[in-house]
Amino acid sequence: MARNQPKCFLFSIAFAIMAFTPSCSDGENNKPSALVGQWEYASGDYYEERGIKPDNVELFKDGTGVIDKMTISWKVENKRLVILSTFKGFSCNYEVSGYGLALTYDDGRSAIFVRKGKLEEFKAELVTEFAKQIAACANKGYKTVKIGRQTWMAENFNCNIGNSICYNNNEANCKKYGRLYDWKTAMSVCPKGWHLPSKSEWEELDKAVGGEEVAGKKLKAKSGWNSNGNGTDEFGFSALPGGGGKSSGSFDYVGDIGYWWSANEGNRDYAYSRSMEYDGEYADWSSYEKSYLHSVRCLKD
Repeated sequence: MARNQPKCFLFSIAFAIMAFTPSCSDGENNKPSALVGQWEYASGDYYEERGIKPDNVELFKDGTGVIDKMTISWKVENKRLVILSTFKGFSCNYEVSGYGLALTYDDGRSAIFVRKGKLEEFKAELVTEFAKQIAACANKGYKTVKIGRQTWMAENFNCNIGNSICYNNNEANCKKYGRLYDWKTAMSVCPKGWHLPSKSEWEELDKAVGGEEVAGKKLKAKSGWNSNGNGTDEFGFSALPGGGGKSSGSFDYVGDIGYWWSANEGNRDYAYSRSMEYDGEYADWSSYEKSYLHSVRCLKD
C-alpha cells in the first residue's frame, strides 16, 4: 500500500454506500465538530476489492488526527474534509449521518467510517434498510414467465440500490434494459421468494428451450437488438442487450450483448456471467471481475 494516499473505511457490505449517500448539506450534523472522535472502517469500494482493511481513524478538536497510525492534520473547507501533513492536498466531500461518516474522494472512490464500537449496530441497520428497499422494489411488480419447471422474471431487475447504475448514467436505459449491478450487489437484490440463479439453473433453462446452441435465439426479445440480431422470444423471456459497465465508469455493448450474473464464483475475484450476442443464436458463459456491472434476472425459489 502506497503511503501517499489515505486508506478508506469499509467492510464487505456492498450496499453500504446506498444507505449513506454522500452529500454536502449544511445540516447540524455536518459541522466540523461532528467529525471529532474515533472512527472504524465500515464499507467502501476501492480498497474492498483489493482485500485491504485500513486501521481506525481518530480526529481531534485541535485539527490533528491519526490515520493508519500516521499523524495528520485536517480542516473543513467549503464542505470538504481536507487532510494536510502526510496527505497534503487530499480532500473529499463528506457527510455525517448519525454515527456514519461517508466520504467521496476526488478520484471517485467512496468509503464509510462509523463511530468506534458502533459497527455491528451500523451493519444491522443497513441490512434492515436494504430489505425495506428491496421490498419496495418488489412491490412495483415484475413480469414473470414459467419455462419448464422454472419461473423467471421476464424483464431485467431495475431497483436503484447498492452498487448499481444505468448504462451511460442515463435513466432511460434503466427503463429499457434494467439496472447494471456488481456481483456482490447482484447476490442480494432479488426480492424475498426469488434469488440470483446459479450456473446450473441457467443451464436448466437452456435445456428447456432446446439447448445452449439455440437458447440465445429463442430467449432474445423480438426487437431491441442491433443489426437485426433479434430473437424469436418464443418462450416470453424477452432478453435484451443491456451491455455492461466497469467500476472505472466506462460502458460497452448496449444493443449488442446482454450479460446476466450467475451466483457462481470463478475464484475470489471473478464470477460467472451468462451472455447472449446480437450475431449469435447461442447462450455463452464468461468469467468477469466481480466489480463489473451486469444485468440481473431473478429466479423464483
